[in-house]
Amino acid sequence: MAEDTNQDPSFERLLHKLLQHLDTRREYYTLTATEKVSGAAAMLSGMAIVFVFALIILFFFSIGFAVWLGDVIHNRAGGFVLAGLIFVPIAIVAYLKVPGFVRSKIIQNILEDDDTENKG
Repeated sequence: MAEDTNQDPSFERLLHKLLQHLDTRREYYTLTATEKVSGAAAMLSGMAIVFVFALIILFFFSIGFAVWLGDVIHNRAGGFVLAGLIFVPIAIVAYLKVPGFVRSKIIQNILEDDDTENKG
């Protein structure tokens, strides 16, 4: 019986240390995941801002191009139709290429975060 009472405090202390360790590991993984998600969100928000401004610039350039093309062919509506047809292949290429580019940038950002953690 004396042996059991000596082992109980040791076992309880070991169990308490184990629970503290598991809680610390959970907090560490939570912080690591939060850091990675926030880095990816920051990168995506920066890319979204650049994308929106590029879209606005493209919009005004395409309006100007359509008006100019309409003046060249002496038909304003025809200029807008031809300008729209020119942008169809550009839209198809963008639809095929942009998701892979964004995915690779997100993966690159996460891997860079891992590299800085491993060096530190």
